Amino acid sequence: MRQRNERIKGRSIKGCSARLHQLLDAAGFPEGRKRATAFADAFGLSKPNVYRWLNKDKIPRNYHELRRIAEGLNADPFWWALGDPEPSEAQQEAAPEVDIRLYSRCAAALIGCLKELVDRPLQLNSRALARGYTELYKHAQENGDEIDPDRVSVAAVKVLAEHKKQQDS
Repeated sequence: MRQRNERIKGRSIKGCSARLHQLLDAAGFPEGRKRATAFADAFGLSKPNVYRWLNKDKIPRNYHELRRIAEGLNADPFWWALGDPEPSEAQQEAAPEVDIRLYSRCAAALIGCLKELVDRPLQLNSRALARGYTELYKHAQENGDEIDPDRVSVAAVKVLAEHKKQQDS
């Protein structure tokens, strides 16, 4: 069964062929007719699919394949498909190491604070949550891995403010 990504479904992928060409340029693939063959061979892809992706503003239907190819090109699959977020220099080179224990402590602190502030389940924006986790993580790193409760409260309020803004629009 093919799995489609719900974030991509229904959104415009216009320009995805141009973005794929940018990724292939950055990865050193040859230009011209040799590009499609080299790309297909490198990732074990069919040439008809590669042709559509390079020329017809199409992306792989299967999200796992989209992700596998994007990761092989050191890119964000959503950037390739949708044009956001733009790949940063950090993504193009090497991702910074993350202390997963500290990051999970920051996430738990933010979720705990949100539970205290909200008396009902909410469908919160995952990007807003990720920004909150990351903000807390960076601050904790700068302060000896200590998570400041005041910073947690501010991050929670920002997440809730973004949630309200989305509901109002």
